Amino acid sequence: MMYTKIHAIVCLLITLNIAAQEQTQFSKNLEFYIKGDATVIGNNSVSKHEKRPYNDFSLINDQIKMVYVDIDRDGSTFSSSSATLNIPFKDAKVKKATLYWAGVYPYDRGVIKERGEEVYYEGNDTRQDDFNTIKFKRPNSKYKSITGNLIFDGYGNETYLLSAPYICFADVTSEMQGNVLNGEYTVANIRATQGYASGGSAAGWFLFIVYETEEKPEKYITSYHGFAGLNDNAVEFKFDGFKSKAKGLIDSSIFVATLEGDSKLSRDQCEIKRPSDGAYIPLKNSLRSPKNFFNSKISINNSFFTDRKPNSTNTLGFDLLQMQIPRSALQNNQTETSLRLGTHADRFYLFFTAFSVELGEEFVEPEPVLAVTPEEVSIDEEESATDITKTETTETVISESEMETELKKVDLKIPQIGKGYYLITNVFSRSSNAVKWEEFLKTKGYTPTTFMNPKNRWHYVSVYNNESLHEVYKKHQELENLEIFKDIWVYKINMK
Repeated sequence: MMYTKIHAIVCLLITLNIAAQEQTQFSKNLEFYIKGDATVIGNNSVSKHEKRPYNDFSLINDQIKMVYVDIDRDGSTFSSSSATLNIPFKDAKVKKATLYWAGVYPYDRGVIKERGEEVYYEGNDTRQDDFNTIKFKRPNSKYKSITGNLIFDGYGNETYLLSAPYICFADVTSEMQGNVLNGEYTVANIRATQGYASGGSAAGWFLFIVYETEEKPEKYITSYHGFAGLNDNAVEFKFDGFKSKAKGLIDSSIFVATLEGDSKLSRDQCEIKRPSDGAYIPLKNSLRSPKNFFNSKISINNSFFTDRKPNSTNTLGFDLLQMQIPRSALQNNQTETSLRLGTHADRFYLFFTAFSVELGEEFVEPEPVLAVTPEEVSIDEEESATDITKTETTETVISESEMETELKKVDLKIPQIGKGYYLITNVFSRSSNAVKWEEFLKTKGYTPTTFMNPKNRWHYVSVYNNESLHEVYKKHQELENLEIFKDIWVYKINMK
């Protein structure tokens, strides 16, 4: 059924050529022109502890003995984790909801063994074949068994012999329409290796939701799912079929899900094509370095997504993110963009990406499309992801409120500190580390100040502050191109 201002396309197959690996396919799972938005929630399913959050980033994943996360106290489940959905619009209606789950699953249980100086991993040679069936629980309801569609299974494939990743999905739109929308969602019985596996076990799930509301502007939203094993190569997605609005800051985001993104291994990147010259620039924020983008975190923009059980900061190889696209990478009246994901060191498995962008009022919705032509998504081992530093911005004129949005401004009340906008360069749980960072900044000619947030007792190091947002914005534009300030953000302190 077609709705006003809504246009859906399902199952556009896209050939994905992977050098030195078998061919697989990515498909465009959905495409909407809608007055609304998209959001994502999810959680990991294996960790170091069954119920407690895991927040240590000091170890490599394959050094950790994994167990199933199981928070529901239900004897019918062997694993379970939850996440809470909170769409802040009373008129919100779900138009599409897709549940994904994935795991590293070469065997049920694995151990580490030593032979002389050699360390190797050994499994128990058993693997259940019901990994495509899980349990799904909506807010204030009981579990329902769901059998999903298989996107990929690496078991028996020589390329993925040590990890045997699998990816599944299910359309749960009907489960979420006409029922309580906001609240806690729980997903149970996701299979993965317990104990040890080469590269570390990993597993998790997420819900990608497209919803309609009169409170949001017109948007173009599309998503792809499939499988790509990335190891010293890159994959590129081209997004078109839209035209961004003519004036002002553009509300646009990407969504990505991967397996095996180790927090301790670097040189993986997510890059977007800059419209001014066609160069790829690395995406980044305070949680995701441009040179270690996939790092075992679940994040929304510049913050951890913490409304989940358990709410580990280190999700041990399961990566999920929603991230705003920077102003330098998306201009007014733009009609296409490209995303490139790759690695030089940390192997990871990409299986989902999505894109949303605010449309211009003059955008004319295309006629309904009944058939579409397959298009290429390329993976090129020679032209791998490269380190590119952002060097220019657009000339789009934006308002003060849009400046605050772009700077990801956070309001705080901090006693014994002057009011103003503060450029934050780093945050530490230990004061000694904050002092070391201050000393380093002083050697670079800056005059840093540190304050403690009484709510979390973390220490924030600022390098500039001013009551004028315009002055802080200019300073932010100046500093963000420097390597040492690649992740700066802004706090609005003690100001109404």
